[in-house]
Amino acid sequence: MNSSFGCAAYAEMEMIYRMQAAVRRPRKGWVLCLFLALHLAVSKADNKVLVVGSTDPVRGIVGGDVILPCFLRPTRSAVEESVEWQRPVLEPKEVHLYQDRGDDNVLQNPSYSGRTSLFSEELKNGNISLKLTNVKLSDAGNYTCYIPTLGHQKTTIELYVGEDGTPSSSLQPTQPPLKDQSGEVRGAAPRPWVSIVETKDKEVVLKCEAEGLVYKPELVLLNSKGTILPADEPTERPMDSEGLYTVTRYFTVQKTVTNVFTCRVQQLEIKHMRETQIRVPDKMFQEEYPLERKVGIGFLGAVVGSVVGAVVVFLFMRRNAEETNGGGADNGIALLENSNVNGHPNGVHVSQPGERGQPT
Repeated sequence: MNSSFGCAAYAEMEMIYRMQAAVRRPRKGWVLCLFLALHLAVSKADNKVLVVGSTDPVRGIVGGDVILPCFLRPTRSAVEESVEWQRPVLEPKEVHLYQDRGDDNVLQNPSYSGRTSLFSEELKNGNISLKLTNVKLSDAGNYTCYIPTLGHQKTTIELYVGEDGTPSSSLQPTQPPLKDQSGEVRGAAPRPWVSIVETKDKEVVLKCEAEGLVYKPELVLLNSKGTILPADEPTERPMDSEGLYTVTRYFTVQKTVTNVFTCRVQQLEIKHMRETQIRVPDKMFQEEYPLERKVGIGFLGAVVGSVVGAVVVFLFMRRNAEETNGGGADNGIALLENSNVNGHPNGVHVSQPGERGQPT
């Protein structure tokens, strides 16, 4: 038998014996019994490891880095444990996965690729905090620090994200857990409209619009990775006479793997969100004229231009030649006629009609 196990069992039996003996002494027995019971409870509780995180929201700025704190208490090494950072609202929900002494990126959500890490040197001290780099507005929300190898222990940390220059104390979650409440809350936004309005060379302009909204909306466009895309000139009409908002935004997008884009309207005031997806056909992202066609058109233009130029030069030269040769012959004939008839080179006079006194 294991000696340590035998000692522990002996000590526990001795405590139980003392408790039983104490019960037989009514005056001091209950006090001793209570003390021993508390001692056993505390000693067993000390063996349970808890996952502890921040109870206050963590605040980050777009483009910066942020640390989501999470620790094992009492302190123990997490090198051999499995550590999962998740966002339950995403699919897949894995933000960062550590197992078998290394990071596993196979199941990681693509929107977090290359932006997450643990403090490898601190794992032995029970520090399983997550570092998130290049923070985005879409990163705001709840994160779960989950240790499945320790009795499925977990804790939740909330991340607020704001634009650069926003006071840290006033940062609010830009994307809290939202859901469709159009049938429950009056003034919740209906499904937004999204359409293709223009095609450029290798780019497409999408239009997102939401109208008739009681609560001020936020309109964003996301790609298939969940990344919020920058908008062109935003157009937001103020409230009309009935107190309703209308928001229209244009987004110039480029070709992706799926060409799927999501127009999302959200109203943080009532925690409401609705989405509409659109898939842009591949042919919309083609060049206005493919390279082969441009080369062909250029070559054909050069050939046609050369032919036309040659014809024009030929006609011009021919005309000059005709004017030179044709003009000299006409002048020679005229001179000959004048010398034979009017100049009388042979002493012969030809009577002209109307002359008088001359023999006929």
